[in-house]
Amino acid sequence: MGAEEQAVRSEFLFCYDARMSNPNGDPDENRPRVDLLTKRNLVTDVRLKRTIRDYLWKRENQKIFIRTEIDEKGNFKRIDDLGAPYIKDKKVDSERLLKEHIDVRLFGILFPVEDVSFKRVGPIQFGIGQSLNPVEEISIRITRVVPTKKEAQAGTFGEKFVLRYSFIVFHGFLNDAAAKETGLTENDVSLMMRAMWHGTTNLSTTSKYGQQPRLLLRLRYKEPLGYIGDLDRRVGLSPVPPLTDLTKVEDISQIALEVTRLSSTIDSNVSALSGIDFIESPELLCANGTQKGKFSEVFTKKVSLNRLS
Repeated sequence: MGAEEQAVRSEFLFCYDARMSNPNGDPDENRPRVDLLTKRNLVTDVRLKRTIRDYLWKRENQKIFIRTEIDEKGNFKRIDDLGAPYIKDKKVDSERLLKEHIDVRLFGILFPVEDVSFKRVGPIQFGIGQSLNPVEEISIRITRVVPTKKEAQAGTFGEKFVLRYSFIVFHGFLNDAAAKETGLTENDVSLMMRAMWHGTTNLSTTSKYGQQPRLLLRLRYKEPLGYIGDLDRRVGLSPVPPLTDLTKVEDISQIALEVTRLSSTIDSNVSALSGIDFIESPELLCANGTQKGKFSEVFTKKVSLNRLS
């Protein structure tokens, strides 16, 4: 990996919202994933990693291993096809595989190709994303101008499902020991954070349009075993008057992100931290106790904040 600085142990908190869209469809009906007990919207880590990969590949010109690619016959390439160039004499050229693909350095890989099985644990992992508000699913009838069946003579009716509003949080962790194994660098992490932020707005498909990044934090540790955990459980939402019920929220202007518990917890762990990198949306109102304002205005001043672009 050259002389680039190795990635340091970190935790991430990523918040974004989705308005009249489907953040992550299920595999059956492509309906938004919703926890039936809590009515919270769920988004898989696979969806977030896909957002990151797509942006790195298409906007940052980074080489990505897990990608959609068509062969010369017009068929989608399988994992065997993508992995074959890195196998010789039933051995994987792991050094080249890692050096050439930022997504493998970030998230690791596990694939069987021919008689070879290759595994590398990814330094960066994310939990399941979850909305901080109960969501409302809306069914919208649509007309397809082009028939979808051979026997159809005219446009047919279809149905799409969206959420009125969902404010989603993800928690992530960077294992510095695993980062050493894959050669993950600080530059790689910076590119990933850029992809998380800008990749969210770059999702211009019909189902994903309407998503906006709101807050991205990276807590950098100076202690080898530093870890807080559950960052996504240390934030919440409160309605901004005249709104009184979070089940009725429709827009970012109607809510405030409660960061009191998060701020207090970080204060208690300040000796383990070297700093916090962050990106914030100017539209996001944060509340820390009685203080209200942008994240950078109300958050703890005991930790050095580094604003990213």
